[in-house]
Amino acid sequence: MEDARDRGPNTEYDNTPPAPGELELVRAFLSLHDHVPVTEDSLPPSRATIEWWLREQGLLQPGADVSGQDLDWAAEVLEALRDRVFESMGAEPDPATIATLDAAAADVGLAPRFGAEGLVALAGGVRGAVGQIIAIAFLAELDGSWSRFKECGDPTCRSIFYDRSKNRSGKWCVMAECGNRAKVRAYRERERAKA
Repeated sequence: MEDARDRGPNTEYDNTPPAPGELELVRAFLSLHDHVPVTEDSLPPSRATIEWWLREQGLLQPGADVSGQDLDWAAEVLEALRDRVFESMGAEPDPATIATLDAAAADVGLAPRFGAEGLVALAGGVRGAVGQIIAIAFLAELDGSWSRFKECGDPTCRSIFYDRSKNRSGKWCVMAECGNRAKVRAYRERERAKA
């Protein structure tokens, strides 16, 4: 049986308002997902979706070779970065997550470059592309902006959003979509409870 994720990339990967500056690249990477056909449920992104997105962002050259192993590595890094978002939302820190990200940073050869370059990945291909994302995420943790990333409160949505609210109380990636669905679900549950 064909897995829903093997049907190709989800080109409508995200409607979430952008994060500021380079953080948008990280937010969009963390929000990658595939959809279960005929539902609004989100799944982790397939290899095809990750490759498509890296090419769409100009992080991979058009003819660059891409291996399944590198795409699996990218998916592992994506999930570890998502775990860091959950930790900043109150989940218990997981030493395995940090070990995965530290190993990934070493794999891509992150190196500081004084001047305009900043922290750069020395690797090429998929690992270099994801290395750019790791570098931005690392710097965001240092300056505190990482703590504004949150997972959407809709259990069917995998989007990560940048909470711009003053008191950091945002709950949904897009109020008109996920927030509205949550309100409709809550209303229906209240109505069922009354019956």
